[in-house]
Amino acid sequence: MTDLVSLTPADIDEVMRIERLPGYDVFIGSFTGEEHAAEFASPDARYLGYRRGAGLAGFVIVQEFTAEVVLLRRIAVDQTGEGTGSALFRAAVDWIFANTRAAAVKLHVRPENHRARHIYLREGFTRHGDDPASEHLSVSRSLWGG
Repeated sequence: MTDLVSLTPADIDEVMRIERLPGYDVFIGSFTGEEHAAEFASPDARYLGYRRGAGLAGFVIVQEFTAEVVLLRRIAVDQTGEGTGSALFRAAVDWIFANTRAAAVKLHVRPENHRARHIYLREGFTRHGDDPASEHLSVSRSLWGG
């Protein structure tokens, strides 16, 4: 897989293309172009991704970038089942721990998103909280094996 890169507002159309692929509406949702532009402008958010040719193979939205516990908000790839999502996820968490003072990374996953939940748990994230609509998972810097 290619190297993880920082995305720019010029990538908004590609981000929106991926997050609107069939099935993602149920699991990750989507932002409008204006919402993405606001996130790009926020000092507390970062967009990271993998490029494929002139487009994106996948992206991650990192929020609460300056907090002690950073939030992985959205992870999506244009072709599932090829390992791209797992590689992107690991690279993003590695990047967060290498480029921030974060003590941990957290995320939310819908219980019915079995594929994503399996990956997060396999990679060392643990469950906490009791929200029936979303499982709260996290991993501390000290436990991340990448």
